[in-house]
Amino acid sequence: MTDFTETPELKGVAGWLRLFVIILAVISPIRAILQTATLLQIDPAIEAQLGREWAIYEGFTWFLTAATVAATFYFAYRLIWVQNRSTVRLVIRGLWIVTVGALALDFIVAGALWPEDIAQINAEYVKGVFQSLVFATIWSLYLAKSRRVANTCVDDEHEAQRIFG
Repeated sequence: MTDFTETPELKGVAGWLRLFVIILAVISPIRAILQTATLLQIDPAIEAQLGREWAIYEGFTWFLTAATVAATFYFAYRLIWVQNRSTVRLVIRGLWIVTVGALALDFIVAGALWPEDIAQINAEYVKGVFQSLVFATIWSLYLAKSRRVANTCVDDEHEAQRIFG
């Protein structure tokens, strides 16, 4: 029986883990910025009709996008440079926050600004929620079950003993 913990090709940021880091550091930020810019392009007449609430929503949406981009950069950084089990737990939790949590927060803010329109959820929003659920589920399972991640992100008992005695 092969001991996978000693197999060098199943350690380090390579394979699927490298793809995930690239998605976090490059693809997700670009996608978030482009989606936000597209979402916020509306007819000036509609913008005038929405009034001050639109300016609030627009500012909030850009803030949420910036926070999401910063978080995904941070997760990629942690996976590359801070390779321990706490990083894996942080990234799994954070992944759910920046995907599903961000959509829920956007829904709450939009509902607070335009309560009369809250019942009009369009198909694109539902599609986005579904895509976020699938993305977060697949990568969370990968991070939790992957031998490469388990071999790469280990807790160093010697370091813990040095710090805590």
